[in-house]
Amino acid sequence: MKKWLYTTFTKGNSYEGADYSRYIVLFEGLQREESAAIRNLYKRMESHAYKMGHHHGLSGEDIEELIGDCVALVLLKIRTGQYVFQGYDPVTFAIEIAKNKVRHFKTKPTVSLGEAADQTTEPDLASREDAILLERLLLQLPDNCQKLIRLKYLEGIKDKDTIELKLTQYTTVDALKNQRARCMKKLTALGAIIRKQESP
Repeated sequence: MKKWLYTTFTKGNSYEGADYSRYIVLFEGLQREESAAIRNLYKRMESHAYKMGHHHGLSGEDIEELIGDCVALVLLKIRTGQYVFQGYDPVTFAIEIAKNKVRHFKTKPTVSLGEAADQTTEPDLASREDAILLERLLLQLPDNCQKLIRLKYLEGIKDKDTIELKLTQYTTVDALKNQRARCMKKLTALGAIIRKQESP
């Protein structure tokens, strides 16, 4: 497993003896961000991810990155309350994320938060560094901005579907994109401040 998963998500207690074959035990372990639970999720989804990745022509390095991103997103969605235990295997949830991401892995450019405001292509905020920072920043934004960013980058809902399903107050894709662009500038500014504060 990649080193960043340990350094970012482990809390010290590993609970190596836990029975992670029980779905609720694995979910609660991930909720506590136990290193053993994270390893279990990573290893159990690994074969599925490699099969999907090879089918879509990804390299081994790309597949490793895909797995890491999916594990990070599972933890992020648990942290933010977007994923709650409903009786099924958390690995199934991770695989569904992988299915969605793998289709766009080669076509969507990864742009850092610091570059997002200056790019015409919208950033992939599911990258491992930005996913962690995003959680911290969203709560500092107005509710409307939080919703727009979550719908696009965490829920993966297309702008057209957002309009058709009336998930926001906006009635056109252009209006939605323009407002989200303003929200992204606010997010970028907050990210720059935090990174400056955390730099040595």
